[in-house]
Amino acid sequence: MFKLLYSMRWVMKPNWWRFLIILVLGISLSFLLLLPPELVSKLTKAMENETLTYDLLINQVMIPYLIIVVSIYLVAVIKRINMNWLTTTIYRQLHKRYINSIMTQDATFFEKFSAGDLLIRATGDINTVKFSCGTRFINIILESITIIFTFVAMILIHPILAVCCFIPLILIPVLNILLRSVVKRNWRNVREKHSEMGNKVLESITNVRTIRSFSKEEDDYNLNIKYSDEAYRIEKKNLKVNVIFQPLFQFIAGISTIICYALGAYYYSASILTLSLLVKFIMYLNQFQSPLTNIGTFINNFYQSIISAERINEVYESKSLVIDNTDSTDLDEIKSIEYKNFSFKYPNDNYYILKDINLKINEGETIGIVGKTGSGKSTLVKILMRQYLLDNEKLLINNKEISSYNQESIRNKISYVPQEHILLSRSLYDNVLLGKEGASKDEILEAIELADFTKDVENLQYGLDTIVGEYGVTLSGGQKQRLSIARALLKNSDVLILDDSLSAVDGKTEANIIKTLNEKRKNKTNIIVSHRLTAVMHSNLIVVLDNGKIVESGNHDELMKNKGWYYNQFISQQMNKEANYE
Repeated sequence: MFKLLYSMRWVMKPNWWRFLIILVLGISLSFLLLLPPELVSKLTKAMENETLTYDLLINQVMIPYLIIVVSIYLVAVIKRINMNWLTTTIYRQLHKRYINSIMTQDATFFEKFSAGDLLIRATGDINTVKFSCGTRFINIILESITIIFTFVAMILIHPILAVCCFIPLILIPVLNILLRSVVKRNWRNVREKHSEMGNKVLESITNVRTIRSFSKEEDDYNLNIKYSDEAYRIEKKNLKVNVIFQPLFQFIAGISTIICYALGAYYYSASILTLSLLVKFIMYLNQFQSPLTNIGTFINNFYQSIISAERINEVYESKSLVIDNTDSTDLDEIKSIEYKNFSFKYPNDNYYILKDINLKINEGETIGIVGKTGSGKSTLVKILMRQYLLDNEKLLINNKEISSYNQESIRNKISYVPQEHILLSRSLYDNVLLGKEGASKDEILEAIELADFTKDVENLQYGLDTIVGEYGVTLSGGQKQRLSIARALLKNSDVLILDDSLSAVDGKTEANIIKTLNEKRKNKTNIIVSHRLTAVMHSNLIVVLDNGKIVESGNHDELMKNKGWYYNQFISQQMNKEANYE
């Protein structure tokens, strides 16, 4: 329990005053709950002594009892309001930090944690922790105070009877301690299986069109059922602990009640206790048993929360390997990019994906990057976004090491259109607007025109207000590519990177977009990664990568004269193009 509280002290400390209010209200409530048995005892004593009068019943029992009940209600309501406020506040703070932690991670983090797993941690685990850091923690304290108050009141009535009734109840916290390791182990398995199941469900939803295209609906359904059954099996095993032991707590409380009745009856028959005191003692015992049982349940839930806290702390404590230097500065503009004997390998890989790259890109140039699949083309441009830690400082911007600039300012100067086009489930207008906050409608329409997407928008029923659906499911591959390009063109950054972003468009559309780049961005830098050589043939410089190395470089005419890989590939693509026309 203390481990959980210590790990979450950052979210509890700012709300200390709210804990204090709840604590004061809880203590007041515990004190008020001691009063009704006192009034019942007074009434019982009057009946026992045959001294009950109308005045005593109304003025000394019923009116005070009504005042106490109303007071208990008001204090309980105010306490509940504060506890709910505290729980929702803690949840918001946990969630905000969780999202912030994810948004500041580099690419390595997302290789370690799957999207489905992160989603389950953001919902199930955070939800579990919010209750323990809020209501469960304070409830344990308040229930403990109630136990102390009530036990003292019981001792004041009859110490021996109080101790005899208390002895069996000690087994409740003892059993919880014994169950701790079992509960924690089972709950860890539950959360892990839920993460696996959540990841599989997300995968099925994301790739539903691919699954249908291969008629694999039944196979995918069976795989989802398999993950669901595993989660069910582990959850069932975890619930068995509660099913077996929670009634046991009630059984122990029942034994304590039997002792109270048996021993109390003996003391009453022996004239050691009066009936009024015995009634008051039994009422206190009932108040005493409930908090003790509740504490057992709260502690059991705390053991589960410890596992959930560990899981979300894995995200909180994950630190990006790519961090800004203390003396890093803002990048105002990109005049040049240079790779000097640059080599790169991905984290945990043993081989270099890029080797001894020497390449300089000047402002206003259009650079084409081509090569075989897996030759390192995408890697060469993605590292400009500082998604990975570089183990050498041979990548320069404006003749200064890339690490001398802060990450955000670099990314603000670069528009990157990846191979996998990620669109939000919003309107076309909103998706393009992501490129430039506050852009006017005229600017958005211009960007759409430059991306050769205007004719598609006109054919859509709702035009720019058309909802593209999850991951752009309502659009074709070519439409998604051009929408992403429009978003990048709207940003109008110093450097535009098209990472094989024209693969799904036809030759005419490709030519229109390339013409736009040459005309509208002639004073800015463009980097085009492509398998289709017609997309790069008009570039100022074309580099050919093979196995992570630059094996050819030059403009289109120079490379055709060299009659190397570029020449052979270009001739092959042209022949295929002519064959398709025939």
